[in-house]
Amino acid sequence: MITKGLRESDEFQSHELSLIAALIAWDFPLVTVNKSSSKKVIFTFFKTTELLEAVESYWNDTKQVSPKKYFNALREAKSRIYGS
Repeated sequence: MITKGLRESDEFQSHELSLIAALIAWDFPLVTVNKSSSKKVIFTFFKTTELLEAVESYWNDTKQVSPKKYFNALREAKSRIYGS
């Protein structure tokens, strides 16, 4: 799914909920949530250098996030999955 004015090359997509929560907690704006697949929900963010560095930091376990902020971001992501 491509948002108007957003090229596919400008997107970063993932279904990994823990990564999504971290990105939201680090204040990266969530662009879309695609629930068309019955098995996985795809979250889309704007692909920027900063976002790609944050993703790498997440997988390398080199960037911290406040536990409270992470919990709230996880709740937000889940509400986007299970909400209407």
